[in-house]
Amino acid sequence: MDIETILLIQQIMNGLVNGMTYVLIATGLTLVFGVLHIINFAHGEFYMLGAFFTFFASKLLGLDYVTAGILATVAVASLGIVANRFFFWPLRREHEFTLLLSSLGLALLLTNGGELIFGADPKYISSPFADGIVAMGPMILTQQRILIFGVGALMLLLLYFFIQKTTMGKMMRATAQDAEGAALTGVDIRRVYTVTFVLACGLAALAGALVGPTAMIYPTVGSWAVLKGFIVVVLGGLGSIVGALIGGLTLGVVEALVGGYISLGFAQAVGFAIIIVVLLWRPNGLFGVARRAG
Repeated sequence: MDIETILLIQQIMNGLVNGMTYVLIATGLTLVFGVLHIINFAHGEFYMLGAFFTFFASKLLGLDYVTAGILATVAVASLGIVANRFFFWPLRREHEFTLLLSSLGLALLLTNGGELIFGADPKYISSPFADGIVAMGPMILTQQRILIFGVGALMLLLLYFFIQKTTMGKMMRATAQDAEGAALTGVDIRRVYTVTFVLACGLAALAGALVGPTAMIYPTVGSWAVLKGFIVVVLGGLGSIVGALIGGLTLGVVEALVGGYISLGFAQAVGFAIIIVVLLWRPNGLFGVARRAG
C-alpha cells in the first residue's frame, strides 16, 4: 500500500476508536430519553465521575487499573439511583422543561462539587495498556484504544440482549411506548426509572474509566462529554440505540479525517455543522421517530 492509503486507514481506525467512546456516552443519553423521555444534561458529569473514581481507586486504594475501573463503574452506576430518587422521579409528572432544568442543576452541582473535592488540576489515570502498541500491518494502535473499542462493542451487545430478552428489558420497552399503559398492566414504573438511570450512568462512567488514560481528566470534562453525546443523538435520533452506534462511529471517523487532512481546530466544529445539516434535513435524526405532541 502507498503511504496515502496507509494514512487514510490509520485515520479511519483512530476515528472508529474515538467514535466508540462517543457511542458509550450517547447510548446512556438516548436510553434515558427513549425510555423515560428525559433529556439529561448531567450525563457528562457521570462520565467525569467515572474517570475520577477510577483515578482515586487506583491511587488511594492501590487497586490495579481494571479493578479500579470496574469499581468506579459500579459506584457511579449506583449514584444513578440517588440521581433518579431526588432529581427526576419526584418531577416525572412535571413539564419536560422542569426536568431539563433539574438535570442542569444536577450537572452544575456535580461539576462544582467535583472541583471542590477533586481539585481543579488536571490528572492522569495510569493504565498498563496505555503504552502498549499493537501493529496491524503498517497501522498501529495502543492497547488502551483497542480496549476502548472492544469493551464498548461488548457493552452494546450485552445491552441489546438485556433490552430484547430480559423481563426488565421488556418492561423498559413497554414504558417507552406508553408509560401509563405499562403501569396499568402491572409494570413497576419506578423500578424501570431506577434501572434505566443505573444503566445510563454506568455506561457514562465506563466511558470515563476507559478514556481517562488517553487524556487528562478535570472536573469540567463532563461538558465535553455531554456535548459529544448530544451531537451523536441528534445525528442518530433521540431514543435510538442503533442511531447512537452509527452516529457515534460516523462522528468519530469524520472528525479524524477532518483533523488529519484539514486541521484539528476545524475538526471540533464538524459536530456543530452536522447538527445544523441533520436538523434542517431530518429533524428526528437518521433513526429517530417523531413523537406526537400531547
